[in-house]
Amino acid sequence: MSRKIFSVVILILMTAQIKAQNPPVSAFRSFTLVHLLPADFSGAGLDGFAEPELKDGVFKLVKKSSQTPEASLVSREIKAAFPFNELLLSANADLGVNGASRLEAKVKTADGWSPWFDFGLFRSGGSASAKGQGNKFGEMDVDILKLKKKASALRYRFTLLSKENGAALRLVAASYSDTTLPFDEAAAVKRDSDTKPLKLIIPCYSQMLQQVNYSGDICSPVSLSMVLNYYGKKEPPLETAAAVLDNQETIYGNWTFNTSYAGSRGLYAFLTRLNSMAEAEAYLSRGLTLIASVTFGPDEVKNSPLKKTKGHLLVIKGFDAKGDVLTNDPAAPEEKTVERVYNRKEFARAWLKNKYGTSYAVAGNLNAFLVVKTPYTEMFSMPPANSEERKKLIETQLLLGEPASILDMQGQWARIEAGDQKTTSVGGRDFKPYSGWVKLEDLAFFPPFKPDAVIKVKKSAAAFDGENKTLSLGTKVGIISEKSGKLKIITADSLTTEINAKDINRLPSKAAAPELRKNILAAAGLFLKDAYYWGGRSAWGIDCSGLINLTYRASGVTLPRNAADQFNYGRSVSRENLKTADLVFSSEKDKPKNITHVMLYAGNGRLIEATQDTGSVREVSFLEKFGLDFAKIKNGALVNGKKIFFKTVLK
Repeated sequence: MSRKIFSVVILILMTAQIKAQNPPVSAFRSFTLVHLLPADFSGAGLDGFAEPELKDGVFKLVKKSSQTPEASLVSREIKAAFPFNELLLSANADLGVNGASRLEAKVKTADGWSPWFDFGLFRSGGSASAKGQGNKFGEMDVDILKLKKKASALRYRFTLLSKENGAALRLVAASYSDTTLPFDEAAAVKRDSDTKPLKLIIPCYSQMLQQVNYSGDICSPVSLSMVLNYYGKKEPPLETAAAVLDNQETIYGNWTFNTSYAGSRGLYAFLTRLNSMAEAEAYLSRGLTLIASVTFGPDEVKNSPLKKTKGHLLVIKGFDAKGDVLTNDPAAPEEKTVERVYNRKEFARAWLKNKYGTSYAVAGNLNAFLVVKTPYTEMFSMPPANSEERKKLIETQLLLGEPASILDMQGQWARIEAGDQKTTSVGGRDFKPYSGWVKLEDLAFFPPFKPDAVIKVKKSAAAFDGENKTLSLGTKVGIISEKSGKLKIITADSLTTEINAKDINRLPSKAAAPELRKNILAAAGLFLKDAYYWGGRSAWGIDCSGLINLTYRASGVTLPRNAADQFNYGRSVSRENLKTADLVFSSEKDKPKNITHVMLYAGNGRLIEATQDTGSVREVSFLEKFGLDFAKIKNGALVNGKKIFFKTVLK
């Protein structure tokens, strides 16, 4: 990426355990919100901050003038996805010289709203947590808000103290947990069959080699120093330790202060609680690093330099072929033994069970975690100025939850890569994400989870926060609970909704090829008589290749986006071996190498197509479409100046 993207919005980090299996779906214990993009700050109260503005590709909340010593932001009421009894807060800000920041939160329980709980004042080298914070709602345990009754909502307040005009807020995260829920070990250690080994090359530092009498107490800053250096922020461990010291408690492991410091160094860092090892694998695979908090008894984690610990932090840097955890453990006596491999189950108990998966998540940027947060959004070759330009410039549509990594920004538009829609050069097979421009307000943060269901009906009814919406066929979702034929899902704007269990196909698909073909054909039939819509790939409009891409997607099969790319992706078959739901392609007239149209074979010489010929989706015979008997056509035949090809992507 050529530009840094700093923003302020509500992005959502789902740390929910999502099982890609048939019901019942296990409960998850934690959920994390990350606030990052401008559109998601609607409803926040600003005092002393300017409105978000675009300057050289960077979004910031900027203080109005150097004469304002303090600025604050109070979030709107944030409804929780489930009742919670613990809360973590973290924030990133460009503070300037001697600048400081303060984080506070209040929660809503059956007794109403609590007072503000103070998570402490962060200033590099001069931070201090707040003491004496106990009331009928709960109490602060240094960096954790522990509640006496479960809460249903929260607000946070961020205060910036700096005389520098460039001081700015970049990120706020709130991670809440229900620690009364049971630990599901089977779900926590489950590993997807297609997960590959991974190892980040993170430098190794030993806290025990630091020439200070408190070397046994600095596992957190030494772990953070390893990660800072991994991202090119050169800094020895003792400098990091001095910067994150909690002067009130005289500790170096204040979670909020450690992530605040990483954020002040230009990184994105937030506290989160994960529920599974699969989540950790997914984060690391997209370049985000994790520093994990663990607790274990005597010999519960073999190969550890510690016999036991009430609290220790270490870097997770990968997973081996067996799924065991590759770490940099700062408690090792020397740097050559810092790298440690821990058994997956033992580590899960020490981290996910005992510490609820508490982690520092640190990244150079969060672009790899952005997705579409609306039921659908349209992507254009360049930002359109009006409705007429929209018709001319539209490339495709993205559905709720589809990845949309930002490459560039222009005003309220973002140039993105659509990770689920692949394209390639003519005749090539090097597939890469389709790129184009979408409205920035339609994007939000979401973790790289594997969805466990896909909408199979044309439109599925869903109500988000009282607002009725519909989800298109082909929308992939993660299920967080299931009851009485209803599935509870959560979207990238942190809203939960219920959909009908009959509206989905489970993922990954276990259907045999004959059933897949039947399902694909049935999905295509739902669009018959719909109007043709250039660039359409949703229940609200469809073009020829969009119809193919979407109907295959609804059965768990991923295809490239455009006709030419689908042609390059498929395998040639003879007419005699063409089966239901296979693909029929035609070239541009008198240009046999230019594939411009794709159709679904419906059997018995019939086709389903979205066509500009009639401006609709229709079922038509081969004879009516091309003027020749299907039984007489060979693969690659020239018909009325167009070449006809038969291909398949199924077994």
